[in-house]
Amino acid sequence: MKIVGYSLVLALVFASCSRDDDPTPNPTPTKGNISGEVNLYLEGPQPADDDGMTVSITGTNFTTTTDIDGKYEFTDVPFGSVDLVFEKSGYGTFKRFGIDHSAAVTFISPNPSLSQLSTTSITNLSTSVVDTVVTVATTMNPSASNGNPRYLTYFFSTSSTVSNNEWSNVLGVIEAQIAPYNLNLRKSALETMGFQSGQTVYVRCYGNSYWTNEYEDPNLGMTVYPNLNQMTVAAASFVVP
Repeated sequence: MKIVGYSLVLALVFASCSRDDDPTPNPTPTKGNISGEVNLYLEGPQPADDDGMTVSITGTNFTTTTDIDGKYEFTDVPFGSVDLVFEKSGYGTFKRFGIDHSAAVTFISPNPSLSQLSTTSITNLSTSVVDTVVTVATTMNPSASNGNPRYLTYFFSTSSTVSNNEWSNVLGVIEAQIAPYNLNLRKSALETMGFQSGQTVYVRCYGNSYWTNEYEDPNLGMTVYPNLNQMTVAAASFVVP
């Protein structure tokens, strides 16, 4: 009986020690870091200082600023879908939606290349048709030249209210090195855009930047062009040959 009792005591002591020595399981992570980088440019393709751009997480108090290398980082961000906003004076606001943040470190890729706002205003827009070619003549300020190219984006629609917010087709960015700049569109190109012979089409032009900072906004259901210069003229029209 004594031997059995002693063995029982040893078993209980061992079991107790084993339970005490079990490691406490680590809690499941619920937060992580988000990092990325931006490449900033002037209105054209020339690089600009990458520091000083504010990056924010929509709907939160998380905000940070890019360093001299264009890098930014958020720490201890709760897991989930994240939307980022990029802002800097002189630049069109850029946004990135639906980022899956579910790891200890989420790196935002690819790095966005962002240009300054366009300083190109459109001063005249006219159209002409010869045979099966439509020409859209564009005059801008400052005037385009080989040493001072300007960047243009054209919006097309069958509605006279065509704009950067209401369009069915878009062409650009187009680099203009001469003024006026003639955009020549063959009938086949217009048909590829969905227009038919005999149809009246309206076109509107805006000054843009080398990097457009454009993004798809799922809330608006449209492509946003933040760098457009809103100083433009009324739409011009033509009949598809």
